[in-house]
Amino acid sequence: MTGCNQTVKRLALAVWVAAVPTAPAEAAGLRTKFGEVVVKNLKIGQVYSLNKLINLPLRVINTGEDTVELKVDVIQAATEAVKAGYAPIPDLAWVTLENRQFRLAPNHEAVTDVTISIPNDPKYLGRRFEADIWSRTQTNSGVFGVGMQSRLLIHVNSEPPTGDELKAKYVDKRLANLDFTLFPTAGTADNVAMGREVDLRKDYKVSIKIINPNEKKLTFRIKSMPNWESLLAVPKGYEDAYDPSWLKPATELVEIEGNSIKEIPLLLHIPDDARYRGKAFFFSVSTDILEQEISARVFYRLLVTTPKAASEAGR
Repeated sequence: MTGCNQTVKRLALAVWVAAVPTAPAEAAGLRTKFGEVVVKNLKIGQVYSLNKLINLPLRVINTGEDTVELKVDVIQAATEAVKAGYAPIPDLAWVTLENRQFRLAPNHEAVTDVTISIPNDPKYLGRRFEADIWSRTQTNSGVFGVGMQSRLLIHVNSEPPTGDELKAKYVDKRLANLDFTLFPTAGTADNVAMGREVDLRKDYKVSIKIINPNEKKLTFRIKSMPNWESLLAVPKGYEDAYDPSWLKPATELVEIEGNSIKEIPLLLHIPDDARYRGKAFFFSVSTDILEQEISARVFYRLLVTTPKAASEAGR
């Protein structure tokens, strides 16, 4: 697929968070980093998977406290609302989603590939178009809950595709749909000793348990990550941990047999520094399946407090 690979090198992407909930709610919330995405140099007559080309599927996390029904659709922006310099996408069929409906538990992430297909018509050469993606929760009776809108900005290359590129037209394949459960999804450790590594399972009965309900053995990656990346809502009275690497799983890669459960200890080492005393830190830990091309991550929330004075350190 030489033509496709050449296209990858020519793509220019800018991503920043611009999508915000359209209706605030105390017990419900959605977040995504797919706020406003610009994809340049797409050629007519070609099909592009944002996941395969630039590792950017649409990810939406449920930051609320309840399981929700999530629906995601590509919509056409009203002409007056379209970003300056762009036109509404001529046909919604240009942009398709691998999955559109999800049942999303708290701390869980819905993920779907976004595929862009540009018709082989010279009238689109050098033009710019906007497509919007609407993510929203919905009750069983169809009542709208919380929603947010993402903006996809498409720049069509002014040059037509070569013969080789047309022959190598990219066709997306369907992706595996594996699932797993994290239990519990949150933990708390108060007055944690500083200046040494603390085994939270041993000292606070805090750990992560992963349930693999699939028939095949799977490999999971567990990683403490900065909250600007996970986008979880920080509980009131807490702040993002200054350094996510303070927290690590006993094993980052975990193999779990089919229809099995495994417990993974968490190790925490907060330096003994006056700046970190008397603090309430929030850590986010992601878990994903390595065997799945686009894995929907599940997040674990850890709440930690530190002692106020050196004499209070330890248990």
